[in-house]
Amino acid sequence: METLWFVVPAHGRVDLARVCLRQLRRTCDALEEYGIEASAVVIADDANLETAQELGFATVERDNRWLSRKFNDGIQLATDPRYNPRPADYVVPCGSDDWVAPEALSSLPDRPDEALGFSRCAFVCEDGTKLIEANVSYRGGIGVRVYRRDSLEAVGFRPADEDRARGCDTSILVNVTKQNPRLKWYDRFVHPCQVVDFKSPGEQLNDWDAVSVWGIAEPRDPWETLLELYPDESVFAMRELYAARVPA
Repeated sequence: METLWFVVPAHGRVDLARVCLRQLRRTCDALEEYGIEASAVVIADDANLETAQELGFATVERDNRWLSRKFNDGIQLATDPRYNPRPADYVVPCGSDDWVAPEALSSLPDRPDEALGFSRCAFVCEDGTKLIEANVSYRGGIGVRVYRRDSLEAVGFRPADEDRARGCDTSILVNVTKQNPRLKWYDRFVHPCQVVDFKSPGEQLNDWDAVSVWGIAEPRDPWETLLELYPDESVFAMRELYAARVPA
């Protein structure tokens, strides 16, 4: 079986991360149907590590000073044979506030000069009342991307600039591309919510106002939309979390 690890830096927002990591566990389990053995590594220094361990994910303890080092620690643990006796064939950098549909990963890049991205995605606003479908026009799409291990070897399995607090997904893309100038990006579309990013008030680098510029449709109810595409348990848990934020 092909092996894939999600790489998930986390800091704070423990309740939100718990819901997202539980859904990530469901995604990993579902990928077995496609012949993919999937897991994750969570990089944090707080209670998010306990959630990861409960779900059977690997963990790395790292403070939150440099987000890029958290990504690098996780990618290196996943792919570097010096640290992993069964290095993953693929890694997917992912946020602790993201969902990824398993069907979006049903097939993976099979050539050393290929990578997979997702320009179509969805965002849920900070109060949980709106979901917007989006088209992120950057090369590689939204920051959730699929890299082959052999494309990471030339950067020592640490592809992000070490001293970055933001822009880490772009840093990874730029540095991997520099070392693999023939790298071709392929875009996958299975449904508009194949990647979902959940916003929190004042707690992420790019808020709803910043990402809504990519919107391609009128916002709609997130929970009705997601119930058609994701497990009920995940959708109900996220809906309750957002409802608890609203003062009575």
